Amino acid sequence: MGIIGIACNPQSGKDIRRLLTAATTIDDMEKLNIVERILLSVSAIGNQKVYIMPDRLGYGRMLLQKSSMPDYPGDLSQLEIYDMERTETQHDTVFFAEEMERIGADVMIIMGGDGTSRAAAKGSRKVPMISLSTGTNNVYPELMEGTVAGVAAAVLANHAVPLEECAAQAKCIEIYINGEFRELALIDLVFCKNPFVGSRAIWNYEEIDRIIVTQCSMASIGFSAMVGAAIQVTAEDGFGGYAEFTEGQPNTYAAVGAGVIRPVCIKNVRTIALDEKISFTMDYMGTLALDGEREIVFYPGDEITCVVKRNGPKKVNAKKAVELAQKKGFFRL
Repeated sequence: MGIIGIACNPQSGKDIRRLLTAATTIDDMEKLNIVERILLSVSAIGNQKVYIMPDRLGYGRMLLQKSSMPDYPGDLSQLEIYDMERTETQHDTVFFAEEMERIGADVMIIMGGDGTSRAAAKGSRKVPMISLSTGTNNVYPELMEGTVAGVAAAVLANHAVPLEECAAQAKCIEIYINGEFRELALIDLVFCKNPFVGSRAIWNYEEIDRIIVTQCSMASIGFSAMVGAAIQVTAEDGFGGYAEFTEGQPNTYAAVGAGVIRPVCIKNVRTIALDEKISFTMDYMGTLALDGEREIVFYPGDEITCVVKRNGPKKVNAKKAVELAQKKGFFRL
């Protein structure tokens, strides 16, 4: 029997940027609806076990209660709330992903923003990941109908298509401080002049010193889009990108947030080859923001080394998985 894991971050899309920009808000009820559509789609196809990560809102519990009502239009008997302690931090997603790898899950569906997908990747880079966007300034997760995500997960759990035909190893940024591995980022690493973690999200863009990205485009928003104002790097390219930002005369516009276009001064833009080490000896106290969230404080004299590698999580192309399964006759009755 195949195994599917689902992790829905109830905190995604609720940071300070909701107060400062016109960012999209996906409320708790809509997240519950998305999870339900995923589960109904999964249960209609094949035979698999579905584990959902427990959370403070109790998405799994509410859906199990709902499915027990008379005339419920579906069967959620495949669903089980995974038995684990909750910390109400990103560690829950990390641990859940670790457990899914340990028990041999075929695929994980991760609902949140770039930070939630990064937390899952910290737990496992082996279990294939379908990432749904319910956060802020998302680049790694995709806007996707939950029904499609559920069907794609069922396809993989039933081994209807070869994984290598619909999933690819993503890039990531590995961060070392004074020679010791500290963290990884999936999309962007921001050097911030603000020495306080605070609300984690960066909302004062004048504090940004430099940015390293695995991919970037002007046709997105957020920190990677700031680099994307000068260079384009796709997820498939065998390199990353780098740029520095100063207080000089602005030389380009960048979509720094939802509905927020600002002139910025960008310089020293270049590509970074895979496995190329770039190091900086810091002369100020600041923070590192990983995929949009400040997490690491650094100090003057710290040596920070960054490496863009092709060893991130296995990212599933859900559309391709479903289309390949159709061609192979998986949905025929």
